[in-house]
Amino acid sequence: MRHIVAHLIRGEAGKAHENITKDLTEKFQNFPLHNRIAPHITLKRWFELDEKGMKELYEKLEEFACSHIQTDYSLKGFGNFGDDVIFMDVKASREMMNAVSDLGKTLHTIQNLTFDEFDTNDGLHATVAFGSLKPFNFNEIWNYLATTSEPNFQMKLDNITVMKREKDIWEIDRIFEIKP
Repeated sequence: MRHIVAHLIRGEAGKAHENITKDLTEKFQNFPLHNRIAPHITLKRWFELDEKGMKELYEKLEEFACSHIQTDYSLKGFGNFGDDVIFMDVKASREMMNAVSDLGKTLHTIQNLTFDEFDTNDGLHATVAFGSLKPFNFNEIWNYLATTSEPNFQMKLDNITVMKREKDIWEIDRIFEIKP
């Protein structure tokens, strides 16, 4: 089964993210993210581990959550990767980047956990539209977003979440709350 490690975007920012993805799906018939995965920032892309590997992952994430404190970031404005991905932009504090780096080091200690070139966390973001599963007209959506209210939320990196893919839906498997 496929999994990801993410940070759930909750509260008003999570609702705003979901509303944006719903709006884009209704107006432009792009891929319905809001029906498939909770608002999140991916911290470790897709992977598969056996039961022993998942147990090790859960233990390491519990240790991480207990040994770190919440850090600040903001979701501000929109950004893009080429003409294939549009996202709410993450403006991470130095402390958040240090925590994300520590998380990456922790994940690298897990036996059989694989990494690729996109697992660098250099471009933290919260995707609102992407063309890999259903192509879309980038310029049309980008121009539309320029006419909408720009997201601006002050946030806390307050959780690390493992999500699992059940059929075509990503479900929350476990949430590890980071102490305040």
